[in-house]
Amino acid sequence: MAAKRASQPRSSVWLTPEPTTRGRRGPERGSGAGSLDRERIVAAAVRLLDEQGDAKFTMRVLATELGVTPMSVYWYIANKDDLMELALDAVAAEIELPDPAAGRDWREDLRALALSWRRTMVGHPWAIRSYGEYLNIGPHSMQFSACAQAVIARSPLPEAERPAALSAVFQYVYGFTSMESRWLEYGKEAGRTADEFLEEVAGSIAQAPEIAAGGGLMERRSGLSLGEMRDLDFERALDWLIAGMCAGLSD
Repeated sequence: MAAKRASQPRSSVWLTPEPTTRGRRGPERGSGAGSLDRERIVAAAVRLLDEQGDAKFTMRVLATELGVTPMSVYWYIANKDDLMELALDAVAAEIELPDPAAGRDWREDLRALALSWRRTMVGHPWAIRSYGEYLNIGPHSMQFSACAQAVIARSPLPEAERPAALSAVFQYVYGFTSMESRWLEYGKEAGRTADEFLEEVAGSIAQAPEIAAGGGLMERRSGLSLGEMRDLDFERALDWLIAGMCAGLSD
């Protein structure tokens, strides 16, 4: 019996030259196809992914949104994976980068990068999941990476330790934001606001004797919204992380 053939690794749109259109029939005209281009397709994809999530997103749904046939979309973008990579890089363009000429301390700029990345990913919950699926080497993602490396290069950390420092910060942001985004999606799927969903969950777990006896997180932090609690936790832990990097180092 022949051995099972190993699956082929997914290629990246950024590593694949754009296919030539020579000899191919052009996109269909009418129903909006005449003004169709890659930028319009990607913008519509981001909008649909934000509204419906990645589980329901298909090229056919996108084509319907654009008022064209699926084949018209495929004229510009080869497949769904390529489109997801393009959409992910479009989201990366929204990340606000610190101005290197502003003269701020490198720790401030690193913190600003982490906050901006989290803020952008929370606005696009599907994107944080896509980071684990694709190479993320589009132009805007690379610009973000270059900015982060330029920031950490201004630190007193030994050069050999700088990649680990960036990894620690952004793996923390990735993990925190992944859970945060999923929690927000749970509330949306349940038809409740994030705070309403929190109250419902808190009311259920508060019935557990071991939680009630200890006072519980909700009681100790009453008066704060879910968003305020998340911000507080995220920023406090981020500050600890950056401070830990610098322990024992002089400015």
